Amino acid sequence: MGRTSVVYGPIISWRLGRSLGIDPVLPPKTCTFDCIYCQLGRTARKVRAPRDFKPKVHVDDLVRELRTALEGVDTRFLDHLTFSGSGEPTLHPELGEMIGAVKDLCPGVPVAILTNSSLFWLGEVVEAVREADVVVAKLDASLPEVFNFVNRPAEGIELDVVIDGLREVRRSARGRLAIQSMFLKAHGRPVNTDEASLERMAEILRSIGPDQVQVNTPTRPPSEAYVEALTPEELRAVADCLSGKLKDAEVISWHPPKPGPVGRRAGELRKALIAILERRPCRFHELCLSTGEEPIMVRAELDRLISEGLLAVRDYRGERFYVLKGDEATSG
Repeated sequence: MGRTSVVYGPIISWRLGRSLGIDPVLPPKTCTFDCIYCQLGRTARKVRAPRDFKPKVHVDDLVRELRTALEGVDTRFLDHLTFSGSGEPTLHPELGEMIGAVKDLCPGVPVAILTNSSLFWLGEVVEAVREADVVVAKLDASLPEVFNFVNRPAEGIELDVVIDGLREVRRSARGRLAIQSMFLKAHGRPVNTDEASLERMAEILRSIGPDQVQVNTPTRPPSEAYVEALTPEELRAVADCLSGKLKDAEVISWHPPKPGPVGRRAGELRKALIAILERRPCRFHELCLSTGEEPIMVRAELDRLISEGLLAVRDYRGERFYVLKGDEATSG
């Protein structure tokens, strides 16, 4: 399939609207965590710090690809340019420079970063995200044993260090800080929604002081088969509980993104579909919205990719997801 694109999408995100993705990591998945619910499957390369990460892409590569991508995207339809993709973006040692380059190339479109919060104990990482307009930072656990079970961090990464790092980002970041928490069940039992966990989570969030708290549950096929999503009612109860304990942060829960135009896009449909599916399993309608193509064209290209053995269809929670064959193999 050739080298993976650094720039992908636009995709439709419930958190960030119409977002053009930027992947500074590139496959295979490289991360400081191996979360049991991850839509990318199990972590192929689990590392502890940027010194353990060997970049495949540099600032010049990003600038070249982004210039090409922007020739085919009407930026009036973009809500964000988002650093995310195949692992933990704060592993990249040039992240700060990349954020600056993106802002120069596409002024007026906010830059967001999705991070698992694991590397904010490093001053250079805090400095790298300082100029982002939005930092969406993960915090799934309020107790160490839950953190170790759900996030499966690299050796030496502890919950207290993650929390302290989030407080430091809150103090230094110029943009908005949103904390996303994933609530779920494992083996049929709630993992992090008991009263003690939620009370402790509220205490931690108050000490950090984020602008927003995003309450989520798995909506795509997870890394581990024993992971289950909360029902909409259970998720709403978690959101209501946290809302009652947090007076200065907006608490929102997952909701399906609204459809809308994404503008025209550069490149072939095949390339666009592969680039999106390398980062997440998707439903058919999501691929239609993200590519901006007619459903009949998307269906035909997906069928071709399946016949060539590159894609598979996987059922999850009564819905059909298209998954790259490599991703399916690692998420079993």
